[in-house]
Amino acid sequence: MAAELESIWVRTEPEPSVPGYVCVVSKRHVVEPFELPPDEMDAFWRESMRVAQAVAELLGPRKMNYEIHGNTIPHLHMHLYPRDIERSPDALAGLATALRARRRRAAP
Repeated sequence: MAAELESIWVRTEPEPSVPGYVCVVSKRHVVEPFELPPDEMDAFWRESMRVAQAVAELLGPRKMNYEIHGNTIPHLHMHLYPRDIERSPDALAGLATALRARRRRAAP
């Protein structure tokens, strides 16, 4: 599954090592979040948290773990690992739809 928001791409793996795993990738090529221009930094965090919340609503994890990287692949990205999920990881198939609905609700 892949989805696109204003400042990020969202990807999942067909068979992730952790059920429900999602990766959020900055569209701007930077290594550190602080290297983003202020408006893009705000958008990166806001949209990343929108994805995390949508995953949590779809899967019902006990906790969402976050890992931010840019060293192995020199491009800012964040791994979302929902832990102890209550529902099937197949529920992520609805993530793109959930993100679009959330975007419509957030629009002025």
